[in-house]
Amino acid sequence: MKFRLGDPVRVIASFSQYFDQVGTVADIKENQSARFHVAGIEDYPLWFEPHELILAEPPQEQP
Repeated sequence: MKFRLGDPVRVIASFSQYFDQVGTVADIKENQSARFHVAGIEDYPLWFEPHELILAEPPQEQP
């Protein structure tokens, strides 16, 4: 599996309005092409294909 639940991911799909935004994998559906639900970008579910995401660094907490 490319990503696991809770992984921080960055959107790399250049055609997407969410390009370069970071969210968290919240759900995985093995039986669909857009199998990764990424939370934390919008208030509604966003689903992406594996090639549209890369693993991102977790956000740094401000001191």
